[in-house]
Amino acid sequence: MTLVLIILVCASLLPAWTAAGTVYTRWGNSVCASTATTVFSGYVGGSVYTSPGSGGNYLCLPPNPVATNVSRPAYVSSVYGTEYEVTTRAENDLDALCAVCFVSSRSVNIMIPGTNKCPTGWTTEYTGLLMSGYDGHAGSTEFICVDSKMEGRIGSSANNNGRLLYLVASICGSLPCTPYVNNNILQCVVCSK
Repeated sequence: MTLVLIILVCASLLPAWTAAGTVYTRWGNSVCASTATTVFSGYVGGSVYTSPGSGGNYLCLPPNPVATNVSRPAYVSSVYGTEYEVTTRAENDLDALCAVCFVSSRSVNIMIPGTNKCPTGWTTEYTGLLMSGYDGHAGSTEFICVDSKMEGRIGSSANNNGRLLYLVASICGSLPCTPYVNNNILQCVVCSK
């Protein structure tokens, strides 16, 4: 009985938004859709594009990190900022922004590559372009859906590299054409339900 009471008391102390809902990252934009709450806006980060090791995923880093007093060992993994590598767009070399979003009225979310439409009964959180690291670079990355706005940090157009984001094209062969189109830039959508 005491354990049940402790659990109930602890649960009542949690913020209301932790009880139900879904969280997603809106890559390439610093704000969430009007149906979502922005938990925080930040900077897209990851390992440097030339590294064969380190992390393979992209991170949404907060704008207010808290420093530690941990001594740096001889070997570490490093996190860099991320730039858009889209030479056909004005956003080329801008440092990518992101937002972590919370939707209380829905409980799951998915990213669907290759389309800009959610299945029937699902809500569109945002649409964009599928992006990842470059095929010829040493490190693998994940595929993420970057908002088609590709918002970048103001004044960040210097070509500093770090982690990089490239548009993704579909390649026919094992991937059937039709319905896919060879060398077509792929769209994406983030949906919630």
